[in-house]
Amino acid sequence: MKKIKQRAILYAMGLVVLLVVIFISTIIQDKKKVLDEKTSAHRSLLRNAFDLSLLDTEKGLSDLACKISSNRDIVDAFAARDRETLYRLTLPYFQESKRRGEVDMSGFVGADGAHFLRMQDPQKYGDNILKKRPLLAYALKTRKPITTLDVTIYDVALVTIIPIFKNDTFIGIIQTVAKIDRVQKRLDAHSGIKSAIAFNTQKLKMVLPNDQKISYSGFSLVSSNDPLFEHLPSTFSFYQSNRYEIDNLDYVIASRSLSNYHNETIAMMICAFDITNDVKEYNAEIRNLLIISLILLTVVGIVLHFGFRILIRRIDSDAKITRELNQKLEHQLHTDHLTSLPNRNALIRDIHSTRFYALILLNIDNFKEINDFYGHAIGDETLLALSRSIREAIQKYPMKLYKMPSDEYAIVITEPMSSLQLEVSRTDIVHYLQSKYYDVHGASIYVALTMGMDISMRSRNTNSLLANADMALKAAKKRHLSYMLYDETMQIKQEYQNNIFWSKKVKEAIEEKRFCLYYQPIIDPKNGDIVEYEALIRMIDSNGSTIPPSYFLPAAKQSRLYPLISQFVVTEVFKMLESTSDHYSINLSVDDIFDKPTKEFLIHKLRTSAHAKRLIFELLESEGIENYQEVSSFIAEVKQYGCRIAIDDFGTGYSNFAHILQLDVDILKIDGSLIRNIDNDPNAQTVLIAITEFSKRLGLKTVAEFVHSEAVYNKCNELGIDYLQGYYISEPKPLG
Repeated sequence: MKKIKQRAILYAMGLVVLLVVIFISTIIQDKKKVLDEKTSAHRSLLRNAFDLSLLDTEKGLSDLACKISSNRDIVDAFAARDRETLYRLTLPYFQESKRRGEVDMSGFVGADGAHFLRMQDPQKYGDNILKKRPLLAYALKTRKPITTLDVTIYDVALVTIIPIFKNDTFIGIIQTVAKIDRVQKRLDAHSGIKSAIAFNTQKLKMVLPNDQKISYSGFSLVSSNDPLFEHLPSTFSFYQSNRYEIDNLDYVIASRSLSNYHNETIAMMICAFDITNDVKEYNAEIRNLLIISLILLTVVGIVLHFGFRILIRRIDSDAKITRELNQKLEHQLHTDHLTSLPNRNALIRDIHSTRFYALILLNIDNFKEINDFYGHAIGDETLLALSRSIREAIQKYPMKLYKMPSDEYAIVITEPMSSLQLEVSRTDIVHYLQSKYYDVHGASIYVALTMGMDISMRSRNTNSLLANADMALKAAKKRHLSYMLYDETMQIKQEYQNNIFWSKKVKEAIEEKRFCLYYQPIIDPKNGDIVEYEALIRMIDSNGSTIPPSYFLPAAKQSRLYPLISQFVVTEVFKMLESTSDHYSINLSVDDIFDKPTKEFLIHKLRTSAHAKRLIFELLESEGIENYQEVSSFIAEVKQYGCRIAIDDFGTGYSNFAHILQLDVDILKIDGSLIRNIDNDPNAQTVLIAITEFSKRLGLKTVAEFVHSEAVYNKCNELGIDYLQGYYISEPKPLG
């Protein structure tokens, strides 16, 4: 018996040692995988950070070039070859952009190829360097906008070139230039990333033959924000993203090629990220793992020595009972009883124990209608059929499906995927599911879905994936979108809290009848007569203060109290129609039009009133009036009673003239963003001239909102706007 026990202990110890070795090996591989994943994430961060910095620099150059080329006086001075006037007009733009750190150089080149004006060196002009600067020759030839890397006589730089025309005649180009080290400065300021740019040595020597730069594999280092790049190891390669040890520190160094206007690789962007702490953490974890494993082996050997047989028997018996109980509890607690899929409890458990890279929530938009129309039995069968379809759709991806409560599903991405791969897979799943019709007991059922998604790398806490995806889903439904990706800038949590606060105040105000209407006059500037009053809702707070609608209307819409407010406005305006001879306008949202009780209440008022011809309905141009069929039907119905239709905030939102061509409207109310600076903004004046000309050709009246000063009043009158409204004329106030 003793020999058998010793032999059993030896076999057991050998087995334990083998298991520990396998365990250690597996853990080491997992830790290495985690380190590689972190390294991969760093590479992605480097690439994304550079792209943002480059785009930021390009935007500054393009903005400056566009501002200069769109100034009519500057174009006239350039065409007239008036260098002094051209320099005086352009200098403020150049100095302001340079002060913001967006540009280093700028200049005009005539159509003949000669430099006409250098903003940074106005005394130097007339030279022709098209042979050294093929980019300028190419721009003069093609006469198209270009943004690219190039070598100037000063240094390697990012260049934006825009052609300039006067009356369809090409007169030259404007170029704006930022030295390439500005990209490094932005990269360092935004992300704290070490970066450098190496330019093609041969092309660099063509323009700067005496320039001495450190060279790597045919590329010369022209700009960097850290001395690290002056001592890269001999194994460094532009074409591989690897980890390197430099001065006892570990770095991820990644490169990407930069092309010119001919799509030739002329430079390499190099970025480095310090991962020394990640490597140290990995080594420390492996060391600790080995120590724990040795301690574990010692303890196991002692336990086996003193009670092998009893321990094994008891463990086996207890484990069997525990397994059976755990299996039953696991199934009840973590499995959906209808679909047999893992449920919400399972998802929460797995989120805390497993690294998920993204989470998608799917909600059936029309499930209530399916249940109400076909019954719960067919509703359940629809859920089962959809479960099978989702599993089919995701089977080729590293994804796992969970059944959430009611009519929701969750899909988790279990392995790393790039943003592009994630979007492609999501689109593929949506197309697959939306192409399905389900034959359930003879009924052909189509399921409409809304998606909300969160990506773990975008969230501070992986455990918040579910909550963030849920907020994105709710935001998508609120905005009538089929999909939304969670973003911290959405501020959904704050919006929820704000809505709760204002919903309570609106409910109390409705119960206590603390609403009133303010009226703002709209005048004819030719004679100063008031042509109509716009009715504007106000809420009276419990302390007697007046609250504007921007505070409480969004919450009223969320809490479904908005129809009561709309009906109050309609009732009060009809009272004014009965007691006065003035014309009045009411703001209507698409919610009012689509809400059946509100619409019926409004039509009833029109039908029973003798003064409907003095009523104007203002529709917000930015609020979904692209639903032409339903909106057009409403317009046609109210016009039967003599009402007129105005488009409010024209020039915002979907802001094209297609709305006006398809909707039978009478008045365009031009948005305040176009009016506010109309007295000194040439671009706004150009847009306004187009709108007024367009309106006159269609026989429409125009109203300028936010007329806040005498200068704006005079300019609007000068531009031919029919009616004016704003605080300069009168602020909203009660009538009577």
